[in-house]
Amino acid sequence: MDATSPAQSRAMAAESAVVRRYVHRYGPLAWALAATPGVDGARTWHYWWHAHLLHVLRDAQEHRPDPRRARLLRALHRGVTVCTLGRWTTPFYDDVAWMTLALQRYDAHDRRLDRLTRRLDEAIDPAVGALPWAVDSALYNAPANGPAAIALASSAHRGSAVDLDAWVAATLDDPATGLVRDGVEHGVVRPDLWTYNQGVAIGSALALAEAAPDADAREAHEARAASLVRAVARWCAPDDDLFPAAGGGDGGLFAGILARYLAEAALWFADDASSEAHRPVADVARRLVHRNAAALWDGRRGGSFPADPRRPARAAGDDLDLSVQVGAWITLEAEVALERALTS
Repeated sequence: MDATSPAQSRAMAAESAVVRRYVHRYGPLAWALAATPGVDGARTWHYWWHAHLLHVLRDAQEHRPDPRRARLLRALHRGVTVCTLGRWTTPFYDDVAWMTLALQRYDAHDRRLDRLTRRLDEAIDPAVGALPWAVDSALYNAPANGPAAIALASSAHRGSAVDLDAWVAATLDDPATGLVRDGVEHGVVRPDLWTYNQGVAIGSALALAEAAPDADAREAHEARAASLVRAVARWCAPDDDLFPAAGGGDGGLFAGILARYLAEAALWFADDASSEAHRPVADVARRLVHRNAAALWDGRRGGSFPADPRRPARAAGDDLDLSVQVGAWITLEAEVALERALTS
């Protein structure tokens, strides 16, 4: 696909703004600030935000290969190594799962992956059948179990991925909406609905479908992914297909994560010639990604994107967070992935 196509041009603009405003290089190392200079806590190093920065940079490298970006990826990889003292882990299993996914995307042969996937697998509580949010936490939630299921699906621990996905479906699926609720703590379900929890549930279903041992298992996972895409569409329909906003901070990444896995669903179901019922699912997923990417682009001001696609970007507040800008960039790269599929 032409690197100057509309989708590519928009993604390039998002990438340029993030790298220019947030990423700092120190010799062979690089890392990103949490916000633009002058904002409280701007110099904080966020582990899971860096996981998504690595991931989206790798997406960009696939979409627009460039040796300069490859060097930046290596520098950021070294930066994570230094900032984590070589461990690449934290006490928060959701963060570890995201970093594992980023590392799988960056280099599927990285020697750290066996250690990270083993850490996730060994942390699953057999009494619950799920991964806690953090070490010694009583919260078992979708933000930890969803990305962990995706990460484990292509590892030696695929059986655990199947179990985690099934636990989310049985415990957190909301029978009224078909959406995934946030988590359960001390036996009480947290009813909050967040965009990224829908995204990782779609992603884990597709990851398990890809590695399914037989046709029946594949169809079951596909059916779950399709059901979730439809539920997201119903959820967003009253607001002109726009994703619910979650503000700045960690919430700045939520909608971008949903966009990434909706794009995966659009590509998966568009390629599934065996089922005509899946074509409409691909169309719905594609429409949601396009609608939100366009709204973010329309709200861009001064090179920055808004935390909420319903308004223009602002020169203060949440829109200054790295997470918000990376989240918008993820959405724009998701649109590139869809455009490439159409033109390849």
